[in-house]
Amino acid sequence: MPTIKDVAAEAGVTYTTVSRVLNNRGYISEETREKVYSAMKKLNYMPNEMARNLSRQKSDYIGVILPSVEHPYFSKVLHWLEHYVTKHNYKIMVCISENSREKELQYIDLLYSHRALGIVVCSHIGETMERLDSNCPLISFEREIAENIPAVLCDNYQGGILAANRLFDAGCRNIAIFNQPTKENIPAYSREKAFMKCCENKKISGRVVYTDRLAPLSEEFGNNILELLKKNSDLDGIFATSDVMAANIIRACKKMGKRVPEDISIVGFDDTWISTLTYPSITTIHQPVREMCEYAIEAIVKKVKSEKVPSQVVFPVELIDRESTK
Repeated sequence: MPTIKDVAAEAGVTYTTVSRVLNNRGYISEETREKVYSAMKKLNYMPNEMARNLSRQKSDYIGVILPSVEHPYFSKVLHWLEHYVTKHNYKIMVCISENSREKELQYIDLLYSHRALGIVVCSHIGETMERLDSNCPLISFEREIAENIPAVLCDNYQGGILAANRLFDAGCRNIAIFNQPTKENIPAYSREKAFMKCCENKKISGRVVYTDRLAPLSEEFGNNILELLKKNSDLDGIFATSDVMAANIIRACKKMGKRVPEDISIVGFDDTWISTLTYPSITTIHQPVREMCEYAIEAIVKKVKSEKVPSQVVFPVELIDRESTK
């Protein structure tokens, strides 16, 4: 029977590297990961944990696929998912896709091979539908993937309405939504649609300002926000589709000598910890992340028991007034 040492020798890597691949820990390049998987396949190697899971048909793992854990929103989601997975006496297997379709495919295969009890998807898995296994319960978190995959969502459309109305109430008339280019199944699309509809109803000329597709916490993203704000210097109100974006806008305003909220009001979205650390603190739309995570895990447990789960559950959002609006 082949061992980890045999796999390491076949793949031309160290024992530690194989162990990290099997346990999904630390950074491993895609090339190295593929070498290890190929060696395992060639040697017909099966890890002990995988063998145990195969023998009992299902493991006690619930998989979570996230695009990032650096972003405050996804770190908050992971915190509460882990809380409720543990509360149900299960283990969590976290997979960070970095919005890579290739990584998502690998993680789906990994979770299936480990006989995952279920999977919570917080990533763009819609393009990987052909790899989904109907025997493994899957819940989509803040993504509408397909009609046959239950989704837990917040009311993003209502969030866009609340944000627009808050800017109207602050006396803003030259307003915009700052967003990244988006698709219909992405939450920010509904926020944008609602915001622009409100502007139309109020007969106010709202505009959409698209940022570049950059990492939200990067210096490059902050510079991009600054350039966009300079090009739209007449704005007196902005709805940012995330708190991270709102924080970058506040920083850019300070560099331009614009006072928040005296010269420009800003509304964010998510209500993450970053909204209270900026100065001024960010008026934002609160997502009930804790309740959404609790529901997502309970839905997987119900599906495992062959109980019916609604195709979609939408949680209400609320406006949290802070210092970034008049």
